[in-house]
Amino acid sequence: NPADQTSMIMAVEIPGPYNEVIKGFNDEILTTRGMELLSKKEVKIATLDGLIIEINQPAGGTVFSKQILVYGNEKESTLINGVYLKDSVALGERIKASILSTVVDTQLKINPREALDYVVDETAGSLKFHSVMGNGMLFNRDLKTPTESADKATLIIQKSTVKLMIEDQKQFCVSLLKQYPGQYELATDNGVQEIEINGLKGYEFFAKNKYQENEELYQIVLFNENGSYYVLLGTYVAGNKSAITDIKNVIQTFSIKSE
Repeated sequence: NPADQTSMIMAVEIPGPYNEVIKGFNDEILTTRGMELLSKKEVKIATLDGLIIEINQPAGGTVFSKQILVYGNEKESTLINGVYLKDSVALGERIKASILSTVVDTQLKINPREALDYVVDETAGSLKFHSVMGNGMLFNRDLKTPTESADKATLIIQKSTVKLMIEDQKQFCVSLLKQYPGQYELATDNGVQEIEINGLKGYEFFAKNKYQENEELYQIVLFNENGSYYVLLGTYVAGNKSAITDIKNVIQTFSIKSE
């Protein structure tokens, strides 16, 4: 809502089975994340199982309410999250009604890549396309989440949801490590290097998981002139050369779609 930046509805596809995704919405887990569970009710969306969840969450001295619809099957899930100020009761009812008007056509054939403004050559490495998540794509070897392949090779490509004019782009790239699960630190033997792929400039580096010594991370961030940026993130068993080769081969084909 351009007139009220505190209210929004976000829809996110999650490449995980519904029964696993909803485990994160129990009272104990939500409390550890600073959220208060108000209610949870089972619903049906077409032929799919679902939950409508009401939550309060304080942020920056303000309390927000959330109406969350989660539905899915054994392969994937969808989360529709309506956010508004707690005191905006009437708006909250309208957002809830909007979310509950969701219609799903389970027979519809779609190409989820069409909405993305970038493309990669998916045959450049021995990774398989798993799914589109918002502005991102997920690749791995076995199409399972999380992957169970021997080298744990996973590639996520994600476009930023906001446009930022970043003064220190190099430091910004490193700061992204704090957003990932686990504790990562730069691999000092490589450092942060400048890189350019198909006209987009950015930075690349390797990092290691401090608490899982067998996991390594390879990240590239490419910056667009309009303020958007793209994160290309590969994770794999440390030292596995075939994994990093496949990840790099796909990343090197990244390009913005021509208008």
